Amino acid sequence: MMKIQVLLYHTFIFLFFPGAHPATIYFTNNCPYMVWPATLTADQKPQLALTGFKLPSGASTLVDTPPRGLRFRSGLMQRKRRNSAGDFVEMNIVGCGGKDFYDVSLVDGFNLPVSVTPLGGNGDCWTSSCRADVNAICPNELQSKRANGSVVGCKSACTAFHEPKYCCTPPNDKPETCPPTDYSSKFSQQCPDAYSYAYDDKKGTFTCSGGPNYAITFCP
Repeated sequence: MMKIQVLLYHTFIFLFFPGAHPATIYFTNNCPYMVWPATLTADQKPQLALTGFKLPSGASTLVDTPPRGLRFRSGLMQRKRRNSAGDFVEMNIVGCGGKDFYDVSLVDGFNLPVSVTPLGGNGDCWTSSCRADVNAICPNELQSKRANGSVVGCKSACTAFHEPKYCCTPPNDKPETCPPTDYSSKFSQQCPDAYSYAYDDKKGTFTCSGGPNYAITFCP
């Protein structure tokens, strides 16, 4: 699955590709603070009606996707910063074989817990999530901090060090040359259902058929 990097803090972003069924995405913020979701379509498709919005604590809202379907990546964005950390939800509505594909990704790091749950549909249709507070166990060298020293995110090793062995870039751009690292394994232990590194497809990718809607929850 192709990854597209977005630097985020307290915001979600979505990428959409052609498909066959429309879907409604329900956003709910269970965090005790405001978050700033955002959406982004892929392959130069028209943007959704909501491309960025505030979601207060305890609030919910929805966004409809076009009947062409979509692929999206979602994360949280209070301010963009160099080497900032953030987890994402990625979705491919009506991808290969008529299935929707979706995941929670820590490939670029973590900033707050999130889940994505199909509403309806056929097949496995399990919830994909990262419910743990990864910031609490983040190694010092991966921490993203506010000016007051508080940890607001945990960078991935790729985001922090930009080395091929962590980023799965040449010459480490194949599964056999880019295995899990100690850093990605720490993410995987905390959030076993989420992508922890670029080639974590086997456990990180979820599918659902039958045209479901989706619920994305911050701090599930």
